[in-house]
Amino acid sequence: MSTANVRQNKYDRWLDGQDRAPRSNRRGEAVICDFWQQLVLDGRMFHMQIGTESAPVNATIDITDTLVWALVDGVAGTTIIPSLYEVSFDLLTDATDIDVMLEIDRSKARYNTGGTAFVPANLRTDSPRVSVAAKAYVGTDITALEKTAVPGSIEMGHHKFMEDAIATGSGSEFHQYSLRAQERPMGVIVGVGSLLGHFGCATATNDTTGFGALQWAELDTEDVI
Repeated sequence: MSTANVRQNKYDRWLDGQDRAPRSNRRGEAVICDFWQQLVLDGRMFHMQIGTESAPVNATIDITDTLVWALVDGVAGTTIIPSLYEVSFDLLTDATDIDVMLEIDRSKARYNTGGTAFVPANLRTDSPRVSVAAKAYVGTDITALEKTAVPGSIEMGHHKFMEDAIATGSGSEFHQYSLRAQERPMGVIVGVGSLLGHFGCATATNDTTGFGALQWAELDTEDVI
């Protein structure tokens, strides 16, 4: 009995639950799909963006637990696995203390008021399923509930772009911050909880603008634990 089937020029099509040998190339090496790309193929990866084309979004005033740039609330029965949080500068005036942070709250849904509702986009373009997130919002004016006390609230990554004001940007300070699950372990939100993206500065909200992306996977909790 073979332990793997060579499939290079044609893909076999199987139904869920069928017992079949793994795929191999002609050299007998196992063909293994990247975990995150397989979630995309399964239709379980979702995307939100902050800003579009030539329309960036203002940063919030500083970073606090109640000021959020992007927010997704999880629901009972579903597990959220963060994949990416990315922030790119667009404009800079006299901003000080510019920070980016990705936070998860393991104990409660944090959305309160404000922001712009965003329908999470399935990264498989035929959208075989929709996000079951209770709330999904972006924007400078989101107000979140107070965080659960640490370690109920976990900062998965925190980056400071700059501390002092720069009236005229030289270009060197304009860069991007990406936090990726492929590069470091991420917390997993089992059931009710929140995924929160922060981007703030200590001065006026329009002192700093940028673009952002937040991506995550949704799995039935019974398939995870």
